[in-house]
Amino acid sequence: MVKILGISSSPRKAGTDYAVKKALEGAADIGEVETKYISLRGKTIHPCIHCEKCMRTNTCVYDDDAQEIIQAMFEADGIIIGSPVYDMNYNAQLACLFNRFRSRSHDLHQDIRPFGSKVGGAIAVGGSRNGGQEITVSGILNFFLSQGMVVMGGEKWENAGSYVFSNDHKRWDENRDPEAIRSAFNLGNRIACLSRIIHENPTDIILK
Repeated sequence: MVKILGISSSPRKAGTDYAVKKALEGAADIGEVETKYISLRGKTIHPCIHCEKCMRTNTCVYDDDAQEIIQAMFEADGIIIGSPVYDMNYNAQLACLFNRFRSRSHDLHQDIRPFGSKVGGAIAVGGSRNGGQEITVSGILNFFLSQGMVVMGGEKWENAGSYVFSNDHKRWDENRDPEAIRSAFNLGNRIACLSRIIHENPTDIILK
């Protein structure tokens, strides 16, 4: 059984939460998939201060929610991350989480990279139709690439991930942007399918 993790970095309950959960539904749709959802809303995630304690002790100076979330990412076979668009990029909460990966440097830079067999996909939710979704998705995918992950692209017209137009609605259903929500579902489905293939047929080429 493969494990697919969905993370929403939005500080409020709205489109990003909805889209990530829809992607997890798509992942579960193939069967024999364990899904887990994490919202960064209300979580305490300090920014990395580059104190280098982690390089000496393999532990972070901050004992906060980032540790549990990062561990969940280590345990997943596939990871779906959704972020609202802030200033044509992903938001500060997600940036802090990404930066805190440094605290696991000893684990991340072994001969076999622990994220080399994981599949990642990205979702961006913007208040306007062309408000920076592509740049936000690109930023998330760049993080995945920095960890050696296998990146899952989008589909026709949404080449890199799922681009959602929220129009800043606080109450959400798939009728707000049905095409984007369908693409989120399909993104999760494809991530789960590829994660299963890799999980059942690991190769040294992927893991190195």
